Amino acid sequence: MNENGWARGSPVSAKKGLLVRKWWFVPIVLMSMACTIGAQAAEKFPPFWRKAMTNDPNTNYFLKKYSTPLDDPAGTAVRNIMLARVTGAACQSSRLNKAKIKAYRDRMIGPLTPEQLKAAAFEGGSALRRFNYQDLAYLCAGIDYQFGPKGVLIAGAVSVGEGEPKYPYDPRNPYFRLPEFTGD
Repeated sequence: MNENGWARGSPVSAKKGLLVRKWWFVPIVLMSMACTIGAQAAEKFPPFWRKAMTNDPNTNYFLKKYSTPLDDPAGTAVRNIMLARVTGAACQSSRLNKAKIKAYRDRMIGPLTPEQLKAAAFEGGSALRRFNYQDLAYLCAGIDYQFGPKGVLIAGAVSVGEGEPKYPYDPRNPYFRLPEFTGD
């Protein structure tokens, strides 16, 4: 009899021994995968992005892309409001100044009819249709240029923060689903 109460040489103990000999590498593989995943989780985003994550539109393509006015000034205003909201919410230690956003909204899209507002929301949302984590990371680095005290889009709308996104990069799902603009 062995320690499990089975007779030595029984079919159950033979199967158990075969399984142990056949699957001995599984714990090693699982431990190495855990170490690899832990090493990848240490970086919030790929290190080569850092070089161009500046507050200068000449070196930061995404600042230039999202600071360029659209064809419709109301569509540009909607895009700017949506960008301010996402950077204020998703960039580390940054805060949205709701009073500045409301004043900008009232000034730029307040007098629009519902049909004009719908068209502007469509154009502003279309400009952000492929918004992803890389866009966010570069915009977090350039918050001061777009939304700082002398910002080119909405001055004083978002506090600067640390210049990085709050959440780590997930290469399997890099896209952000931005909420539709409803006029609020």
